[in-house]
Amino acid sequence: MSPGGPRGPGGSRTSGDWWSDEPAGGGHRPPAATGAGSRRPFGLTWWGRAWVDALEHRAALDPGRLARGRSYARRGAVGRVQLTAGLVMAPVQGSRADPYTVTIRVPTFRRVEWERVLDVIGTQIGRTAALLDGELPPEVVEDVGAAGLSLLPGPGEIRPACSCPDWGEPCKHAAAVCYLVADLLDADPFTALRLRGRSRDDVLTALRARRTAALPGADTSGSVRQARAADDGTVPARSAYADQPGEHPEPPVPPLPPDRPGQPVPLAQEPPRGSGIDPGALSAIAAAAARRAWELATADVEAAPEDEPDQP
Repeated sequence: MSPGGPRGPGGSRTSGDWWSDEPAGGGHRPPAATGAGSRRPFGLTWWGRAWVDALEHRAALDPGRLARGRSYARRGAVGRVQLTAGLVMAPVQGSRADPYTVTIRVPTFRRVEWERVLDVIGTQIGRTAALLDGELPPEVVEDVGAAGLSLLPGPGEIRPACSCPDWGEPCKHAAAVCYLVADLLDADPFTALRLRGRSRDDVLTALRARRTAALPGADTSGSVRQARAADDGTVPARSAYADQPGEHPEPPVPPLPPDRPGQPVPLAQEPPRGSGIDPGALSAIAAAAARRAWELATADVEAAPEDEPDQP
């Protein structure tokens, strides 16, 4: 999820014990609300609110179940939430001794549809930076919609089910889990992508591959490189390096990013009066830029293979 773990309903970081983005056993429950009678809201971000709106539109004929679902979610009746591609699962403690099992399914995108989504996100590096910073730019959702897809599930795409005998759809137990999914969306917009079929790591890896392929002279096809070399008499760099006699020195290891974002250097002098420049705001912008740059750098750190063969 987002760097440092997900953020809780109030925006603070949480331990991550109450949710999992892979199947896992468990028993840690989501944090209950601040106390009896709490009415804390769900869906504090615009995309989290879109999920709640879709849920409430689906259950408009029986709002009472939604109210009971919110009560269950607030008082901590939901157990460990497990999130995988297109599926959310969680136990919910009802009136019986054994908890009920809730599943929420969301249609996932096909591979060709994911290509369109990645095209939208990859058009601007700032969009990836925003996702890493816990934001979902509205233009990403709008452009995905223009490509014929809905990134945020609509009312007809949220498919809840529960092992309880209640015939309602959603029942109060499923509604409780749905409201907590809004918390996950608030904490990390990559949750929306996970619901559609790809994890945070999958998306970032695909975006890195696209950026690499777009670099001048980059080509992932070995046969194309060889054909071009034959045409102009040049030799691929890999072949030229391998043909050199003697020991081949190890390539230099790139420096690791720092442990934390850097802090902006204080201004050497105050801006001129009447310039309209707020030193405090300028420092905050510089700190935010440093944080985003650090998150991008740390997200791209991964072990490089010793010898990656050409792709066919």
